[in-house]
Amino acid sequence: MRYTRHAVVLVSIAAAVLVFGTRPFAATPPVQPYPTIQQFLSPASPQEVVAAKRADVVAWASYEEGKRNVYVATAPLFAPVKLTNYTKDDGVMVSHVEISDDGSTVTFMKSVDDVENREGWNANPSANPDGADRSIWAARASNPGVAWKIASAQIRSYELAPNGSSVLWAKDGLIYHAKTSSVRPEAEMDRGEKPFIKEWGTSSAPKFSPDGKKIAFVTNRTDHGFVVIYDLATRTVKYMSPSVDFDTNPVWQSDSKHITFFRRPGTPFGQQAQAGAGGI
Repeated sequence: MRYTRHAVVLVSIAAAVLVFGTRPFAATPPVQPYPTIQQFLSPASPQEVVAAKRADVVAWASYEEGKRNVYVATAPLFAPVKLTNYTKDDGVMVSHVEISDDGSTVTFMKSVDDVENREGWNANPSANPDGADRSIWAARASNPGVAWKIASAQIRSYELAPNGSSVLWAKDGLIYHAKTSSVRPEAEMDRGEKPFIKEWGTSSAPKFSPDGKKIAFVTNRTDHGFVVIYDLATRTVKYMSPSVDFDTNPVWQSDSKHITFFRRPGTPFGQQAQAGAGGI
């Protein structure tokens, strides 16, 4: 009986060797690697997504491991295409993304934090000896990886023309304009170095009409204000229902023929800086 039991054990071991071979048995299952901190923090963060009005194209700014870039994507696949090629974590923000109606032109601003400190200083994280620059840039969806500066402008916002040909902004009470061409324009006015509209009063909030033929903006006259329409073809201005009230926030209707705006009372007559006078 003892001999038989030993024989059965030996036969069983031999069968196991034939079936599993001579590979050693693993004492423990293989350890799966844990995700790293870099894997958790590396996914990009899309910001400021905008869409073209007359094409299935979207654009956005992306924050990726400290680097900031602008992307565009087109239907039907909407595969991301990198328009800029900023490879440094230099603390320079990319924001205020806008796209033309046909999706061909994308503009954005490169700047540090828009907020100044109590001394009026802007951050300069890259220690640029020329100081921190706040500028408007452009790129073409057909030529990814190439972007160029349109104008340097210490501003908080701007307006892109519907056809993507130019941008507008207000600064120091004047309206400025710059073309988005990658070739440097000859005229100072087309580079944003000379005012485009110098209207009486303090001008602000320029807005292109949907057809791109007119510009609406606000002119503040201290104790009242007007909404003004500028005609690009004739280079003339027209006042929308001028009064002694404050008119602000013009918004174009889709037909480019009508506009809405806010109206609030102007400064009372007796409190005006230049009170009226009369005589008999």
